[in-house]
Amino acid sequence: MRLLHRINLDVPAGVEHQFRSLIGHARIQQAFEHDVVYGSALHPALAPHILPFVDTAVSFKRAGRLRLPKYPAMLRQRALAARIKRLESDVLLSWSGFAREAVAEAVRRSGAVLVYREGGGCWFEHAPAAADRFTREISGAICNTHASMRMLQLKWGYEGPAQVCLGGIRPDVMVAADACNADRRTPLKRRPRIGVAARLASEKGVCLAIHAVARLRAAGMDCVLDIAGDGPDRWHLEALVATLGLESEIRFLGTVVNMPAFYRSLDVLLHPALQEPLGNVTIEAQAFGVPVVATCVDGMAETVRHGRTGLLVTAGEPYATYARLGGTPSSMQSTQVYDPGTDKLRPATFARPQALADAVAAVVSDEVSHQRMSTAAEAHARDTFAFERHVDAFIDAVGRFGQKTARGHSRL
Repeated sequence: MRLLHRINLDVPAGVEHQFRSLIGHARIQQAFEHDVVYGSALHPALAPHILPFVDTAVSFKRAGRLRLPKYPAMLRQRALAARIKRLESDVLLSWSGFAREAVAEAVRRSGAVLVYREGGGCWFEHAPAAADRFTREISGAICNTHASMRMLQLKWGYEGPAQVCLGGIRPDVMVAADACNADRRTPLKRRPRIGVAARLASEKGVCLAIHAVARLRAAGMDCVLDIAGDGPDRWHLEALVATLGLESEIRFLGTVVNMPAFYRSLDVLLHPALQEPLGNVTIEAQAFGVPVVATCVDGMAETVRHGRTGLLVTAGEPYATYARLGGTPSSMQSTQVYDPGTDKLRPATFARPQALADAVAAVVSDEVSHQRMSTAAEAHARDTFAFERHVDAFIDAVGRFGQKTARGHSRL
């Protein structure tokens, strides 16, 4: 079976790293043949992990040496359909690119099967007509959490086949975790080190982590916060830290190349995101034995075991008040999120900084309970998010969905 992957690869973020780990896996190579259509560019940090494992890799915006303009849209649509036919692709696999008009049209023109991999795309706002056309073409949906599957179903009315294929911890990350976990059982630091690892954008709630640290220090805890990541809100967040007088206690590390060393340095990972389909950093931190405090929203209830591997904090504050704490408008912020407690959609909200501070204090205040959480977190990450299990589920889902035409009939 030949797969044509449609994925943006210009930024080496969570989905992109998952893709490059998956595409190079021996059993994925044995199961399928691969071609890639990316967006504007193939990031140089990703290229060495992708190009050796695909037959072709081209930009969606080009036809040979010719750059295709955005409008009229039919140019790119027809070019993609022609590529599918030329490559004799059986499946067009769209990675988190929900409601892509060009993908839906190319599938209609070529007769290929559309398999959609949901990992965050359906949280965003889309034109209802475009979303409807896209969902009608989907032969099957592969979702990285139950929350992702329910978001696709509840927000966009998708009623077709779907399978949860839990995200897996990348093999290189797991190797690093294995190397350090044998001797990681060190006492809590006198000065607890809290970590945030996220794109510095409003929907990740980093301003809430800063306020939580301010409250912890006001209550007498001599803690520090390291922030790994970069993004459009960095200057705004640095200004907030200065306003709160925390320049000596909060460090902005920028893009961190050695994430294993970052995780090893932490006593707790704080992830107060307003929306989060999976949260790769939460499962990676747990693989290193780091307990996690996170917002109870979307997929977080699946990645963090409340009371065992960390703590989940209720998000009950109205989004309209988020700007008072440093939240900024973001095109990435969904108006609705998935509530795992009710299995329903609800308006986007956020967690109170004091509640986050209380949860962090509960995790790091007792050596015995922290050690228990650390051990449980490592076991949970290893058992639930094993990459081999992820590979098995992916092969199974693509194999089943790929045997159907866009109308649901067998291709065999």
